[in-house]
Amino acid sequence: MMRPTQMDSMNPNVSIATSERRSRRFWVSVICGFFAIDFSIAAIAITMAASDPSFRSIPGYGERAVAWDIRQQRKKLSKELGWRIELQRTEPSRDGIALTVSDAANQPVTGCEGTVRVFHFTRVAQQSQAEWIEQQPGYYVARVDVAKSGLWQLEMELRRGADQRFWSEQTKNWSDVAVSELVE
Repeated sequence: MMRPTQMDSMNPNVSIATSERRSRRFWVSVICGFFAIDFSIAAIAITMAASDPSFRSIPGYGERAVAWDIRQQRKKLSKELGWRIELQRTEPSRDGIALTVSDAANQPVTGCEGTVRVFHFTRVAQQSQAEWIEQQPGYYVARVDVAKSGLWQLEMELRRGADQRFWSEQTKNWSDVAVSELVE
């Protein structure tokens, strides 16, 4: 009597069935392997995006959009005051923002209080806020770290007395001197 393995090797139908089974297992394993690689790459990409501080939406963006008309009213009232402002980083430390404020007659605006809120466009979740401190007549400084080169969003408010309120929102491109020298 022959052993079953010898019979299988002599029977061509059995060897084809075994070969198809092995082939099926191989290709199913290859396809599942590709799915595993794909899911692994997707998981890594999602993890990297979720942990990247530049991959965030602007905090409070929805509320700001809803209050658009209020912001436009603030801009209108600020324009009616006739104040002119000039913003710059404090140099060389860049640990603050300097603000020069003058009125319509080009006289310094003194005695103001207020705040500035800033964030870098690549780190919108890391917003900073500081108080304006008057250093000289019409010259205010807010201590906030703006050393990073690039686009900064600034929202500032100044108040003098009960009836004078100035509000401004600006985007500033503060580049490093070395970078701008390379571009030229």
